[in-house]
Amino acid sequence: MRYTKIIGIEDIMISLLEVKKAILKCMISGLAFLVIGILLTLNSGVDNNYSASAMLYCPTGNYTESTGTAQLLTNYSSLIKSQKVAERAVSLLGNTSLTYKNIQQMVTYTLSPTGVNLTINASSSNTEEAVNVANAVANAFIEEMRTITNSDSVQILTVAEKASLLSNGVKDLWKKRAVFFALGFILMAGIVFAKELFSDKIRSVGQCLLTDEDMVLGIIPEIEEINER
Repeated sequence: MRYTKIIGIEDIMISLLEVKKAILKCMISGLAFLVIGILLTLNSGVDNNYSASAMLYCPTGNYTESTGTAQLLTNYSSLIKSQKVAERAVSLLGNTSLTYKNIQQMVTYTLSPTGVNLTINASSSNTEEAVNVANAVANAFIEEMRTITNSDSVQILTVAEKASLLSNGVKDLWKKRAVFFALGFILMAGIVFAKELFSDKIRSVGQCLLTDEDMVLGIIPEIEEINER
C-alpha cells in the first residue's frame, strides 16, 4: 500500500489545532526573542522627538494677485529643501554643530490647498533646536524668494515659539522590542504548524493507495442499513 500525502482542509484545521495546543511554547519562544531584543537595544537612545512650525504667507490684494502668489509658493516651495536655503539657515543659526544636510533631514513643509500659506516643520530631540531651525529655515527661504522675485512676496505669518511632542522615545523603543516578541511567537507557531501539516500521519482513506504488490488480507463489507418499517 502506498501512502499519498494530499494536503486538505482537514490537515490545515488539525495543524491549527496543534498550534493552539502549543500556545505556551509559542509564548516562551516569544519571550526568549523579547529578551534578545532588549539586549540588542539596551544602548539605544530613548530621546523624545519634538516638532516646531513656522507659517509663511503671500500678501494678496485683488484676485489676480492672489492667483499669482498662490502659484509663486507652489512653484518655489521645493527650495525649502535645497542646499542653498539649508546653508543660509545654518548661517542664521550662528554657533551650531548642525550642517546643511542635518537641516535638510530635519525639515519638512506643507503647502495649503489654496497655495497662499506654507508651513515649515522642523523636528529634533531638543525643543529649542526645533524652534530655532524652523525659524531659521523660514527666514532663509524668505531671503531666497526676495532674491528671486526682487520683492517681499513671501512673509512670515507666525513664528515658531514652542515645540510639541512628535514621538515618545520610550514607546518607540518598546515597539521595536515588541517586534522581537512577535517574531519569536510567529516562528514557533510556524514550526509547529508545518511539522504537523507535513507529518506522515494518515488522516483519511483517500491518502492510502492500493498497488499490485500489496496483499489483501481481507475486505470489510459495507453493510447498508435496513430501514425498519
